Amino acid sequence: MRINLSRLILRPREREAFFLETMGNDCFLEEIGGKFLTSIKVEIVVENTGNRFVGRGNVRTLLQLPCSRCLKDFTYPVDTEFELTMAEAVNSDQVSVDDGIIFFEADEADIMSIVEEAIFMAIPICSLCREDCRGLCLVCGQDKNSTSCSCQQETIDPRWEKLKNLQ
Repeated sequence: MRINLSRLILRPREREAFFLETMGNDCFLEEIGGKFLTSIKVEIVVENTGNRFVGRGNVRTLLQLPCSRCLKDFTYPVDTEFELTMAEAVNSDQVSVDDGIIFFEADEADIMSIVEEAIFMAIPICSLCREDCRGLCLVCGQDKNSTSCSCQQETIDPRWEKLKNLQ
């Protein structure tokens, strides 16, 4: 996902809006068992501050993720904002690499790493298909959302078992 900054480079203190769309790479979500269901849509406004380009944008897409409780796949919408800073590679000596600045050459900046980071940060640590998901039975493994089981789950921590007899 590249932004062509050729017009904006010639106009310090001005802004330009960009609308980008690309297919997401499922390898990016492979470790969490997810995949992209729709393309990634990005709207971003970039301002030339004189020596840097500052952008503020929004990214939208639909993901398929596994539920953390019942393990069924569900659709998760991503609609999140992000910010970035870009600078021409000839100015790289003026800025530390640790500042998170994207350096570009030939008037084009690749912002895909920032977009992927925004998507990844929007995914919850414990993704649920719905708020009241009951998960799987710890004994028989049935999905408690669709069927109920008659398993006895009265397991007591052995450290507290002696207290059971006190009444």
